[in-house]
Amino acid sequence: MGADLFVGRRAESAEIRSLLGRRRHLTLTGAAGAGKSTLARRLADTMEQASPGSVCVLDLSEAPDDLPGLTGMLARALGVRVRPGASAFDAVAVELLSRPRTLVLDDCDRVAGTAGVLADRLLREVGVLSVLATSRQRLGFTGEHTYQLGGLSENEAVELLTGLAGDRLGGADPAGICRRLDNLPLAIGLAAAAPDPTAADLFTDRRDVRRDTRRHGSMGAALGWSHDRCGREERLVWARVSVFSEGFDAEAAQHVCAYGGLTVEQVLGALRGLSDKSVLLCEKDGGGVRYRLPNTVRAFGAALLEDLGEAEEARRRHRDHFLGLAARATTGWRSDQLGWYHRVLPDLANLREAVEDCYARPEERRKGLELVSNLWFLWVCCGRAALGYELLRRGLDLERRPSAERLKALWVQTWMSIQRGDVEDAERTLAECAASDWEGAVDLVPYVSHFRSHLAVARGDVGRALWLIRDARERHRSSGDVFPGFLPTYIVVATGMMLSGEYAQATAVLREGRELCASYRDYWTLARLDLILGLAEHILDNTAAATASVRESLRGARMFDDGVCLTEGLEVFAVIAEGDAHDTLALFLLGAAATAREEAGTPSLRSPVLTELLRRSEARLLARNDKEEHDRLIGTGRSTDLLTAVEHALQGLAF
Repeated sequence: MGADLFVGRRAESAEIRSLLGRRRHLTLTGAAGAGKSTLARRLADTMEQASPGSVCVLDLSEAPDDLPGLTGMLARALGVRVRPGASAFDAVAVELLSRPRTLVLDDCDRVAGTAGVLADRLLREVGVLSVLATSRQRLGFTGEHTYQLGGLSENEAVELLTGLAGDRLGGADPAGICRRLDNLPLAIGLAAAAPDPTAADLFTDRRDVRRDTRRHGSMGAALGWSHDRCGREERLVWARVSVFSEGFDAEAAQHVCAYGGLTVEQVLGALRGLSDKSVLLCEKDGGGVRYRLPNTVRAFGAALLEDLGEAEEARRRHRDHFLGLAARATTGWRSDQLGWYHRVLPDLANLREAVEDCYARPEERRKGLELVSNLWFLWVCCGRAALGYELLRRGLDLERRPSAERLKALWVQTWMSIQRGDVEDAERTLAECAASDWEGAVDLVPYVSHFRSHLAVARGDVGRALWLIRDARERHRSSGDVFPGFLPTYIVVATGMMLSGEYAQATAVLREGRELCASYRDYWTLARLDLILGLAEHILDNTAAATASVRESLRGARMFDDGVCLTEGLEVFAVIAEGDAHDTLALFLLGAAATAREEAGTPSLRSPVLTELLRRSEARLLARNDKEEHDRLIGTGRSTDLLTAVEHALQGLAF
């Protein structure tokens, strides 16, 4: 398979050489197929070429798991003769003291503990010695330093695959193939050697688990070797956590895995053990510790789960856990918006999988709709509208029977359609809501008036909009629904006032709403109110206040990845910049906003006030700027991503 082709690892090689120069010892760890041995031997070759006789490589893949046996292997590799009755270790130490050496202990997996004892003793006795070891797990001696080797970078992986497979890839996407294989050199090499390198199930076929006698003859063989090193609890947890997508935390693992003889404590211990053996990747972020199975490792575990006959039970427990998480999130969002956003976001793939699992079972479809509806804040507030809309539409098409779950799903879809600017769809779903039996969902009744007021604003019917929003506000107050009920009504009230030309009154209402939002920690609505306030201040010729308000809005919306508010914020900022004769910034922001709207798929429901101001600003910009320069600046903005453009607005960067 072209095993002599070595690609990449320049950064890793330099870092490992630097670490060895400072620490004398390093253990390369990493998943099966990451290329630990290949990299270590290549480093050894480089060191040997620079200083002949300075490197000794010891292959421990078939070594005896006892200290005398390992010491004897090392003595033979060094060419040391041990006199009868003499200490082999002493003889080896004397030889190593004779000149600086680097000892490479390759493939320590089977004898990790014993290899660790030998390395520790040698490092203590031989001050001129450096040791580079490779193992899927730590050797375990005090003061051990480790370096975890992951997959290749995407560019390196593609270079390796195309170099090995050549024209046999056809028109396939090599980057996609490599991502499926975790960018692991072994997996890529095996794929390139296969009859069809692009086969989607090349290493997920259950037959691959029936391991090749050669340790690296297949990914199944390589992973099977790791599996053989695991204890009973670790093997069970490996199989059971294969139901997760992308990643999971300890709480989720306990819920899915702690059954059938496994306690919570055993599950936690198995997670630690699998991480130590490089089966699980342990990743720390602001929310704590998360675990992830590489794709190849997950496929191996899924096949084992099927063999155990536990696939259905594990999927059910996975589904139930994420149904519970979504229910907790919809309640928790009211008091801790950012906390729950960051709590739920890493599990988006798992939540989607749980929804799909529900939709695949007719008796569970209502639960699927409930899960999607409980995550309304992700779809409406946090920039995940496309996924939410897709899941809602499919669920509503599959589950047409009247129910509280369907009614709440219609409520969420109505709000999303308003956000998307799809007035026709919003009116259709709102009509079904209004005609539904509200038993079990009485808390949604005020939203009929609330959403109708949004649609009245869109049609320019200010009187009806204000009448409807007053009704909604009274109902929200009566039910105690502060958010997402009462506080967002300030958006409609202020917009209606501005449509009536009451700009000063609108700013007073907006400041009142801002104070309430801050006191209730409703930072999402606060960002929306800041945006409208910036528009009102601009109309009142308070440029400094307008700029400050829009920047506050952009900062708030950025925390939630709220693309709708960020895009409209760029447009408001462009209007302010144009009014202050900062044409280059205005044109740049207009270009970036145009691209953001196109990438969103459908235009959001822009305020009629902003629509008119944009029309006037764009006309003035076109009239007072050279056409070529105008188009160049618009084009520069169009080629800039949304968050970069937001940063330009926040910093007031010029062009």
